[in-house]
Amino acid sequence: MTIKFKLKRPSNSKSVILVEFKKNNQNYKFYTGKTIHSKNWSIKEEVKSGEENYQLINQYLTDWKNELKKIIAETEINKQQLIQEVVQSKLNSIFNQKTINEEETKITDFISFMDEYIESKKVKKREIQKLQQTKKLVIVGFKLISNKHLLEYNKLSSSQKSATILKADFKLPFRVVTLNFIEDFRNYLYTAKYHTKVKDVDIMQNYKINYIDKQVKGLKQFISAAIEAKYVERFTWNNIKSEEREVDSIYTDFEEIQAIYDTNLTKPTEILVRDKYVFNCFLGLRYSDLNKIEPHVFKKRNILNKEYIVYSGRAQKTDQKVEFALHPIAVQIIEKYNYNLPKLSAKEFNEVIKTVAVKAGLTQLERIREIRAGETIIKDIPKNELMCSHSGRRSFCTNFYVEGVSIAAIMSISGHSTEKEFRKYVKKTSVRLEVVADQVFAIKGINHLRVA
Repeated sequence: MTIKFKLKRPSNSKSVILVEFKKNNQNYKFYTGKTIHSKNWSIKEEVKSGEENYQLINQYLTDWKNELKKIIAETEINKQQLIQEVVQSKLNSIFNQKTINEEETKITDFISFMDEYIESKKVKKREIQKLQQTKKLVIVGFKLISNKHLLEYNKLSSSQKSATILKADFKLPFRVVTLNFIEDFRNYLYTAKYHTKVKDVDIMQNYKINYIDKQVKGLKQFISAAIEAKYVERFTWNNIKSEEREVDSIYTDFEEIQAIYDTNLTKPTEILVRDKYVFNCFLGLRYSDLNKIEPHVFKKRNILNKEYIVYSGRAQKTDQKVEFALHPIAVQIIEKYNYNLPKLSAKEFNEVIKTVAVKAGLTQLERIREIRAGETIIKDIPKNELMCSHSGRRSFCTNFYVEGVSIAAIMSISGHSTEKEFRKYVKKTSVRLEVVADQVFAIKGINHLRVA
């Protein structure tokens, strides 16, 4: 591992100094907090004499590098994972008083720490969105925003709120970040309500228990990083258990998938949505991955003297490599589009699949349980209204499980990392009786068993 200093933007007149290195096949980037005139940077990784206070800056960089090495060594000794944002926060803390001609540190309270932590995750767009939402709820829940700004924010549409980075008007001192702080946040979410539309009618609704659980986990993520960076005193939260519940959702069995596939459609968008849905019932991809399929991810492969079309891609959410042979029906559909399945937003897909489901006759009532504000709510909802971009993935997991395909084989296709997560997608708990019977009778035990 070689730690080298470099300029972030050497072509600009001024640039910040940073280091980049690779460790355990992971790339790391840390900022020194020093900005200089780019022309005064030497290929020897030091500041030239043309820069004011260049000797002090070079000494600072030497000290900074030594501290970085110490932190890395400590993580190795303690057998801990090297987390970029945690290390950066430690370095910022150590050199807060030592920086020469540096602006006052940006981290002044827990909210500003959250901002810095989110910034460190900027390459992970999906995670940033989740963390930004947690930060918004902390700001609103603990009344860190003025009434005027809160009214302006509440006037925004749902899509506008998602795109808005909410700013705090008041500081949240690190000293208040304790066990009670987490409990207060969770209690706020239990009673909080948000605007939504149900069948074009505006209503106020409580958050679901699983959404609350995700936000509490997000807050714990922020706090863990703040503790590691020594901004927050270490404490435990063992008594705050996860309250995640299995989600009631629907899947389509093979008979229903056949009904969808056989439905006579004339509108191009409906035909595309129908084909994408049925296609995914044999792939089990997340919609984000399904919507980014390109022709090059499909290859012809000879496996055990038989030719297959093989999908070889990488899951966007987990970055896990996924490779499997396509079912003949999936091959038939993808060949129809010359291996170039058109893209369609999840929003439009979710709207159209409900219409397709109605035309396919999938309108029977499904009983769904929701837990909001600690209350269990039972609803009977037409199946077509519950159809969405994720239903194909659930259908794949459930149908293949029912057909007796091993969990390991299904997970290798669906990309689930744990059996616990996989089982959340299985909406039917038993394998077909005839499949089990066939497998039991196929087992070769002893030749003869003497019965007493």
